[in-house]
Amino acid sequence: MSRAFATVIAWLTFLLVADATFQRSSVNLVKNGYENLVVAIAETVPDMQSAKAIANIKAMFTDASNELFIATQHRVYFRNITIVVPKSWKSKKDYKEATTESFATADIIIDGNERGGMSTRSYGICGKEGLSIRIPKSYLTNDLSTFSSGYGTPGRTIVQEWGHFWWGLGDEYPVRKSGFKSFYFGPNRTIKAVKCGKNMNGRFMDRNTKKNCNISSVTGLPTSTCRFYEDKTNPGVSASLMFYHWIPKVVTFCDSDVNNTASLHNDDAPSKHNEMCKYKSCWQVMRGHKDFHNGNSPVLPASHNTKPTFRIVQGKSKQFVLVLDVSRSMSKQVHGVSRIQKLRQTAADFLLNAVPLNYSVGIVTFSSGAYTVSQLTKITNATVRRHLASKLPSGTGGTTAIGSGLLTGVEVLEANGGSASGGTLILVSDGGENKAPTIRAVTPTLKKKSVTVHTILISNNADAKLVKLAADTKGKSFFDTGSIDTTDLLSAFRSTVNDEDSGSPGAAPVEILLESLWIAGNDVVNKSMSIDSSVGRNTEFTFSYPGTTFTLDVVVISPSGVNYTAGHDTKATKQLTIAINDTEVGLWTVVLRNLGSTSTNTQLLVTSMAPSDDSYPIRLWTHLSHQEVNFKDPSTLKLIVRADLRKGYEPVIGAKVEVQVGSLPWKPMTDDGLGVDEIGNDGFYSAALLQFSGNGKFPVKVRATSKEGDKTQLVVGGGTLSAYLPDGDVDETEPTYEAVGQFQRTKAAGLVKVVNLTPNTDLYALYPFPPAEVRYLRFIAMSYDDKTVTLQWTAVGDYVDQETASSYDIRFSTDIKQLLHFFENATQLDDSDVIKGNLTSPASPSETETFVVRFRPHYLDSTLFFGLKVTHSRGRVSGVSNIVSAAIVYVPPEETYESSGFFTTAVGIACAVAALFLVVIGVALWVVRKRCINGEVAAQQE
Repeated sequence: MSRAFATVIAWLTFLLVADATFQRSSVNLVKNGYENLVVAIAETVPDMQSAKAIANIKAMFTDASNELFIATQHRVYFRNITIVVPKSWKSKKDYKEATTESFATADIIIDGNERGGMSTRSYGICGKEGLSIRIPKSYLTNDLSTFSSGYGTPGRTIVQEWGHFWWGLGDEYPVRKSGFKSFYFGPNRTIKAVKCGKNMNGRFMDRNTKKNCNISSVTGLPTSTCRFYEDKTNPGVSASLMFYHWIPKVVTFCDSDVNNTASLHNDDAPSKHNEMCKYKSCWQVMRGHKDFHNGNSPVLPASHNTKPTFRIVQGKSKQFVLVLDVSRSMSKQVHGVSRIQKLRQTAADFLLNAVPLNYSVGIVTFSSGAYTVSQLTKITNATVRRHLASKLPSGTGGTTAIGSGLLTGVEVLEANGGSASGGTLILVSDGGENKAPTIRAVTPTLKKKSVTVHTILISNNADAKLVKLAADTKGKSFFDTGSIDTTDLLSAFRSTVNDEDSGSPGAAPVEILLESLWIAGNDVVNKSMSIDSSVGRNTEFTFSYPGTTFTLDVVVISPSGVNYTAGHDTKATKQLTIAINDTEVGLWTVVLRNLGSTSTNTQLLVTSMAPSDDSYPIRLWTHLSHQEVNFKDPSTLKLIVRADLRKGYEPVIGAKVEVQVGSLPWKPMTDDGLGVDEIGNDGFYSAALLQFSGNGKFPVKVRATSKEGDKTQLVVGGGTLSAYLPDGDVDETEPTYEAVGQFQRTKAAGLVKVVNLTPNTDLYALYPFPPAEVRYLRFIAMSYDDKTVTLQWTAVGDYVDQETASSYDIRFSTDIKQLLHFFENATQLDDSDVIKGNLTSPASPSETETFVVRFRPHYLDSTLFFGLKVTHSRGRVSGVSNIVSAAIVYVPPEETYESSGFFTTAVGIACAVAALFLVVIGVALWVVRKRCINGEVAAQQE
């Protein structure tokens, strides 16, 4: 193998496994103990319940720490935990002031929405950290003993969610709402339950009739109402907490050690965890995590003290300092408007409309040096907002001392004995630094003081080091060309305010629409937008204009036909705002008539708030995996943008979500579990950004709208607590779906910097991406008479689903491990085996593939495991799909499945025959019956 080829393969492996995720947590593992874990309480929890809430948190996490210690074989536990209490609670002497801790960045969030149980928000990438754990308020306000009956203790539930959140483990119980079935064929046609550990005792029973299960003649498996019910008193195993964590004797996670039957992983079950983690056990995944890799976190004595210490802090109002470039280059004009004019107008909008009440804002300018324009000032009313806006700079001159501006911003945060920790600098610049101190020199100070820096780059001449500065300080970077007709600067400023910072669900406005409109002289332009029922309070239609006067006549028309024309014209910042409270739900229209004879531009921004501070609006969050694409560095080529669309903690699925890079056409983002989207219908929409118009810096924007009809839905409920009933049934409280009416949202995702792209770059030859793996291979049906099995999956494509693949390689084996580890040694299907489907003509990405495959008679007595790979004409081959099992069995009409454990159909029939002979012959049939019982017991022990 050549060194060049080996390098490509190495990068390809990196690209497949190192899909960047948003790692916001500050948790550290130090000498077996987790430190800096942050638990934040929402403003919706009243102060009158503060004592019980804090006591319950301490009890829950003390229990969880002990359970975690046991579950990890005495290797890790929670050493210290910070509890962030709401700002609205009455201060107490044991409440310290929060520094970097906040509701928006907490690891564990406790809020007042009781729909659904404890749950984890995650991109669903095996082994990768999630976003946060959510706990309903009832855990704080109720007696914790009420959660122990049937569900297991809250501590155990937290440990299961910690598996999702910290180690990237999947569910090992059947998640039927996601298409995962409860039963499957094991070796030798045995019918098995989706469960873990592999040897857990239990029985099959119809959840409706509470009698023996029926067998489906379509699949040969138990019908949809059949369930596995574990034996709580004698489960026979000690694992797995990712299965039924409420069983007292289940205390750890599944492992792959065949000599330890009590925790043996069920590696042939079609569970979410197996499909997500390539059939590795939980401990196999965990041992690859930094916590345990290379012998980290050695075993401690069982008597080790695992009780956490708790620190209580009270959230403080956020502190922002605007650090604004006023160097000579900021006077450059486009369409008669200078960069400094546009900056002043946009920063004014931020101060007048975007910054939440009780936040504090300071202003610093820099050119050849830095100057404090305004010390931190708390936003308490409109007068304070206008006063701050009046201080924004309008003049320019001098060089570009970015480092001085940053240090002066820190001084403003620390003025009058204040702390810079947790403060935010919003730095805007259009040029390269040319005076000490440098960005590189001051970055260590910013990191040491825990200051976040968001950077907004104006024009391609802006210093590229600002992108790295933002990343190093956990901030974001944004880009604006400086042109009058771009909305990127306005969107960037607003995106620096985290919608969750306040801890109150509806306290921050939502961007409904942001668009730049050119209107010819004496012309009329209509613009429509949808305002949905999750918003409607304090709706504002804001029109920013560049000239000295507003030449547009504006009419805002409600869905019922009411016209609104009266607005507040802020001439100092050149904005006209029409404010409407209690907004009607439906389609609104803005009519813009240019009264002048020359073309003019306006930036139209529509914002609205939730009906109340304690109700949730539909919001859109965005994230870029990285911000530089270098066509000489393969590791940077797979740029992924993700959008999180939800109402509170309930995902919005089926929406139309799109991303735009610069001025390129809008590109669809998907939530189908294909390609770079890890899990379908979870409210996370994804896209790979592979096409660019050239080198330079480009803004990235995301927009979301509802689809016609009821295709766009809110997923209500779910989560660990509500997913289970005390008898182990997981159906009664599965999520329900509510139709979402017309809505639209927009959000700035950041910027991307593109380098080393030339006109001769062959993108398709350069991108080392194979076709995506098929993740949703399913066994649909079998026919005993025709000797056929029906398989179904969603087609994937090449170049991250940019092109249709060229062929399928479908193989089967009686041993699942052969498909997983020695795929090419398994039996390959050819055209003569396929009755329906085409191996050499795959469907387009996202289309459904249905293959009907016929087998020879000697396979009738076997369980067959199926897997497939996708190939492309350039020779690229995907990884192995998820594995499914199937068997061709004869099912008599209305057959009842009489097993009380893991019982084969053949053994069930033999027992029935034995019972019949028992009437005629006694002794001989006693032997047959004994064999049946032995077969039943053996099946339970498999």
